[in-house]
Amino acid sequence: MRPGQPLAIDTILIVEDDVFISMDAADAVARAGVNVITTETVRDALEILESEHVSGAILDFKVRDGAVTPIVQRLRRSGIPFRIVSGSAIREIEENGIPPELCAPKPADYRKVLVSIMNDVNAPPPGGQH
Repeated sequence: MRPGQPLAIDTILIVEDDVFISMDAADAVARAGVNVITTETVRDALEILESEHVSGAILDFKVRDGAVTPIVQRLRRSGIPFRIVSGSAIREIEENGIPPELCAPKPADYRKVLVSIMNDVNAPPPGGQH
C-alpha cells in the first residue's frame, strides 16, 4: 500500500458477530485507507452484496445465523477475494470447500489479512508473462 496509489481493494465487507473483534478488524482496515462495511449475519451480508460495492471480504466462519458458506459462494461467483478469520477448526472449514490458505486463526493481525487479500488482486494471472 503505497501513498498516493489507488487501492485495488477499496471496500471490505467484514462479517463478524463478536463486536470487539469486528471493531478491531474494522479499525485495522480503515487505518489502511480502505472503506469498511460490517455485519453480524449471513443474511445481512448477502443483502449488502446485492446492494453495495464490495471489493473484498473478511469473514468469521460461524456467525449468528450459521456458517458463511453462502457468502463464500456469492463472493466466488462475483470474483471478490476473501479470507476466513476464525476460531473454528481448519478441517471443518476445509470440509466446506474453503482451502486453508484462505484462512487465518483468531486472534489475527487484520492488516496482514487485508494485505493478503490485496495480493490476490495484484497477483499476475496464471500463465501470464514472466
